[in-house]
Amino acid sequence: MASLRTAWNNVYGNKRLLAYALIGLLIGVWATEILLVQHWSACPSTAIKTGTLVKDSARRMALNITACGFFICLLHKNLLTLAFSLWTLSLSVLMVYSNYFGRPLSYTVFINQSREGLAVSDAAFTFLRWEIIVFALFAFALKATISTVIPRKQIPKQVYFRWATSYAICYLLLAFFLAGVHKPIREIRLGSPEYIYGYAVAWITEYLTFDSSALLKDANEKAKVKSDVLVNIDSAFPLGKHVVVVQVESLDYLAVESTVRNKFVMPFLKSLHEIAMTYSVKPFHKTGSCEADFSLLMSATPIGSLNPFQVPGFSYEQSLAQVASQQGYRSIAFHGNTGSFFQRRNAYEQMGFDEIFFSEELANHQIAGEWDEELLAFSAKTLRAAKDSQFHFIITITSHAPFKKLPIEKRELYKHPVTIQERYLNNMRYVDRTLKSYVKQLPEDTTVVIYGDHESNVRGYTSSDTHQDRVPWFILQKGRALSHFQRSQKKGLALSGNLNQLDMACYLRDCISVAQQNGFQFSSKDRSERIAVEPRVGSTTIR
Repeated sequence: MASLRTAWNNVYGNKRLLAYALIGLLIGVWATEILLVQHWSACPSTAIKTGTLVKDSARRMALNITACGFFICLLHKNLLTLAFSLWTLSLSVLMVYSNYFGRPLSYTVFINQSREGLAVSDAAFTFLRWEIIVFALFAFALKATISTVIPRKQIPKQVYFRWATSYAICYLLLAFFLAGVHKPIREIRLGSPEYIYGYAVAWITEYLTFDSSALLKDANEKAKVKSDVLVNIDSAFPLGKHVVVVQVESLDYLAVESTVRNKFVMPFLKSLHEIAMTYSVKPFHKTGSCEADFSLLMSATPIGSLNPFQVPGFSYEQSLAQVASQQGYRSIAFHGNTGSFFQRRNAYEQMGFDEIFFSEELANHQIAGEWDEELLAFSAKTLRAAKDSQFHFIITITSHAPFKKLPIEKRELYKHPVTIQERYLNNMRYVDRTLKSYVKQLPEDTTVVIYGDHESNVRGYTSSDTHQDRVPWFILQKGRALSHFQRSQKKGLALSGNLNQLDMACYLRDCISVAQQNGFQFSSKDRSERIAVEPRVGSTTIR
């Protein structure tokens, strides 16, 4: 004890030595914090052996120490506090993205989709878990406290400069050796570059090696892959005079099954099980909701590393809109957001839609596209007035996270919601009511496809996890009970959760490709069971 007390007195009495010790402690604290964030936000989903985990952590820790040492020696007082603040914001963004998409944020996505990310930042930070907030605030306070008590004036400025230079050189040499020689970053197969070497090295490498031609090649290869999984079971059938596809924002399959006070949250969609072809589907959602409409309209798998509408040179020939046009449908797209959001306008125009309504065009018709009821009513009005066959593709946005848009008069389940779960269920009830009204307004012999663009990432509003991370697909036709036609339901595939968005997109494309004059006949049972627009659970004949 005496020797320890003597050592402490020597350190405390020698302020320069104390400054060295506190700087070393600050470097260690910050480097460890970064190490944890790297692991939490970029860890591969597969199990990692202990030895591999130790080696990966050692590599990242060495890089973190040299990087933190550089900034701590280069920046003093207010600038260092600013750096801590920026890092706290950065770790929040990295954790939110990772938790929401299940993958680390890449440089390509960050650069190309930051505008969309900022536009929905209120939604993103809704999903920032409280334990991460506590961790970030504690780490910030600890670093700020240590930084404040460091007697920096005891060390000459030229020493700080030499240290900063040394740390910078060490970081560059380490990064080059580890990522270029020891374990080349371009050859990583397990995990992500962000996990193996940290975000800085991964992002710099991505920037330096970006190849738009390779990106296009990858996108084209993925687009060639088609699926006949569902087509081989549920045969294609003629879709009638009009076809409507509604992509619903944040619609979970579990929301359709959930109840509040012993009543279904979405009674209309729940009742469709009795008359519609119903599926539980794994959506594409690696970079944003744009992947859902891309895959649907192009019957293709999104590239997964970038907004698919931003792949330079990608061809939109033979889109679903063009296939519909070949079958005599006039194709129209409706979206309540702007055409520049995810750069949809340019892509949709190349897809060959006969008419496009984004928020800019909707405003000319006094339609507030952010409200699903107005957007869908406009579509229904257009169909009722149409003398030709039409194909409508509609994207709704009212039910976008953080689910705070609904005014009190539109909240049916919880007038004063206090949790994200209550807000979400209010939105799903609104969606259900709006869809019911929409279908009721449509002409007879209209086929309606309703599906969720991606899962909501809201947990805890139901105890069931049977269809966790799955979205519903409903295919209904006014005038027929298509549920009798669905063989995949009887075989167990439809609700198994094994189908994905590509399976469904290829099936819908096949159905639209079936000419209305090809002689296809429904069975007498299918033709005799006429349905109207106000279904009730428990009856296949609906009036």
